[in-house]
Amino acid sequence: MERKLMKTATVLAVRAWNPATFREIDLHMPGCDMSKWDQTQHMKCKVDSFTYRDYTPSGWDAETQTCTLFINAGHDGPGSRWVKALQPGDNLSYMVASSHEQPVSNKRLVFLGDETAIGHFFALQQLAGAGTAISGAVAIAEQHHRDEFSEYFSRLGLAALHKDGEYRALEDWVVDLNAGDPSDAVFYLAGYSPAIARLRRLLKSKGYGGSQIRAQGFWN
Repeated sequence: MERKLMKTATVLAVRAWNPATFREIDLHMPGCDMSKWDQTQHMKCKVDSFTYRDYTPSGWDAETQTCTLFINAGHDGPGSRWVKALQPGDNLSYMVASSHEQPVSNKRLVFLGDETAIGHFFALQQLAGAGTAISGAVAIAEQHHRDEFSEYFSRLGLAALHKDGEYRALEDWVVDLNAGDPSDAVFYLAGYSPAIARLRRLLKSKGYGGSQIRAQGFWN
């Protein structure tokens, strides 16, 4: 089944943040037609024997067949061990499938999540295109990672907040949200599933309808 379904990508570059528990992986994916990507994608990577992890390709270029993965490796697990061992020139096995999520046109997009969702948010921004109003916040555990995110990815328009076990900073951000016209916003929640469920309930308590809240839960 793997031989039939899986394709091979080559690692072009690896950039480790400081500390090196978060990494950017540039990939060349020959044979992958990115020109048809009109929704965010799930890239299922083989990280060990019969073991796979899903990541969201972002910053893709259909002409060169390249993209970037943003991977949080701050916990011990097969995915973290795999990404920490990757070097330029390595090959990896993968397959891509749509997550069936795309930005809503002519709406203000609000992104809320943790560091596992950074690639997901970049993909949504790329699909939304220039000129789309984007705001929101990302909860990041490491202070230096928050500084790097704020410095190098300010164009995404997201605040970098402290992440604790309860995701209180994200919940406080929602509590303090100045709703304005509630009908013009669509919220995209992504990250640790229990925290995302709480954020969803909190947004509904503030009067936002279910059609305005899109959630992608990940398990750390």
